Amino acid sequence: MRYNDRIKIIYNQKANNDGWDDEVTPVTTDYLPCRITDAGDELNLGVFGKYESGAQVVHFKNKVPNMDYVLIDGVIKRKPKAIKQARKNTVVIIGSV
Repeated sequence: MRYNDRIKIIYNQKANNDGWDDEVTPVTTDYLPCRITDAGDELNLGVFGKYESGAQVVHFKNKVPNMDYVLIDGVIKRKPKAIKQARKNTVVIIGSV
């Protein structure tokens, strides 16, 4: 599989560790190599329960820590619907905007 696409990941990190504040700061990673494909019919029905035409699947080459948002092309911000980690790969399923 070729990992020619690039994506940034945004995850929320707690500001203080004292437990009293609920402040979080968003942290954006550098570009990560991945492959973006369209979701098939069975995957659409299995994850979303209906057919969603804009759903995409992002395949990462190695394990990626938990994420809150995915930035595609540095502009499109999407929230992952499902994250699957198998062996040394991470698969993220995102819906349309």
